[in-house]
Amino acid sequence: MPEQKNIHFNGLNGIRAICALAVVASHVGLGLRNIGINTGYSFGLATYGVTAFFALSGFLITYLLSREKSVYGTVDVRKFYMRRILRIWPLYFGYLIVAILADHFIFQITDFSSLGFYVFFFPNIPFAYGNAGLETFTPILFLGHFWSLGIEEQFYAFYPWLIKLFKKIVVVLVSMLCIMLLLKIVAKYWWYKTGNPFWYAWVAATPFEAMAIGGLGACLYKEKPLQVAAIVKSKILQIITAVILLLVMVDKLKIINPFSHVLIAVVTVIVIYYAHLLQKPVFNLHNKYLDQLGKMSYGIYVYHPLVMGIMGLLIRGLTLSPVYKIALLLIATISVTIVIAYLSYNYFEKYFLDLKYRYGVVKNKD
Repeated sequence: MPEQKNIHFNGLNGIRAICALAVVASHVGLGLRNIGINTGYSFGLATYGVTAFFALSGFLITYLLSREKSVYGTVDVRKFYMRRILRIWPLYFGYLIVAILADHFIFQITDFSSLGFYVFFFPNIPFAYGNAGLETFTPILFLGHFWSLGIEEQFYAFYPWLIKLFKKIVVVLVSMLCIMLLLKIVAKYWWYKTGNPFWYAWVAATPFEAMAIGGLGACLYKEKPLQVAAIVKSKILQIITAVILLLVMVDKLKIINPFSHVLIAVVTVIVIYYAHLLQKPVFNLHNKYLDQLGKMSYGIYVYHPLVMGIMGLLIRGLTLSPVYKIALLLIATISVTIVIAYLSYNYFEKYFLDLKYRYGVVKNKD
C-alpha cells in the first residue's frame, strides 16, 4: 500500500466556526417573532454562511477523492458512503426525532405530512414550497434548515461516482457549474412569464454550483499549488476579498442571485487558500478556540433552531424592553447552542467519528 502523510488544511475549522455562528446569529434575527417582535427584516448572512459551507465541502471532498484516485488509481465509493453515513446520519436522525417530539408536545404541532421528505433526505422540497409561498408541502417547524443537509446528501449520492468514472473532473465541475446557473436563469424567467415561483425556489435551494466552485478550487490547488501560493500573496486580491466580506457582514452585498452566491463560493475558496498557505494572515483562523467551535459546527448548525424556539418561549413573557429581549435571545441562543453542541460532539458524535476514520482511505481529520 502506498505510504501517505496525513492531509490537513489549516483554518478549515475556523471557517466552519465563523459560518456556523453567522447562521445562528442571522436566524435569531428571523426568530424575533418568537418573542413578539416582528421587524419585517431578513438578514441575508445565513444564506451566505450556508453557501460557504457548501463551497468548503466541495473543496475538501474533491481534494480527498482526487488524491485517493491519484494514489490508488480508483475511488472506494463504499467506504466514502460509510464515512458520510457515520458523520451525517446519527445527528441528523437524532435531532429529527427530538424536533418532532418537541413540535408535538411543546409547540402543539400536528401536521407532519411532509415528514417523509426529511426521512429520505429531500427536505429541500418542502423548503422550496415554503419559499414559493405554496402550502402543498409545509416545512416542519425547527427542521427548515435541514434543506442544506439534504442537498449535501443528494450531492454525495452521485459525486464520488463522477470522480471515479471520469478522468477530467475539472470538465465535469465546469459543466455542473454552467448547467446549474443556466437552470436558475431559466427558472427565474419561467417565474417571470408564468407567475409560478416553485421551480425557481427549488433550483435556488439546490446550490450544486457552490460545491462545484469548491471542487474547482481543490483541483487548482492540487495541480498547481505553487501558482496558487503566488496568487494569494497578491495585496490587491486580499483587499478585494476583505471588501466583499465586509459587505457581506453589513448585509450590503446586493448582486442578483444566483451570482452573489457564486461570488461567495469563490471568496470561500480564496479564504481557504489564505488560511492554509499564508504564514501570517491578517486574521488567524487556525487557533484552538475556533478549531474547537469548528469541530462542533455541525451540531451548532443542527441544534440552534430548536434552542432558539425554546429560548423564545422563555423570554417572550418577560417584562423587558424589545432591545433587551433581542439581546437576551441572541446571547441565550448562541450560548446554549454551543453548550449542547459541545456535549453532543464529545459524548455522541465522537463515537461515530471514531468509526468513520476506520473507513478512511486518504488520512484526514478535517
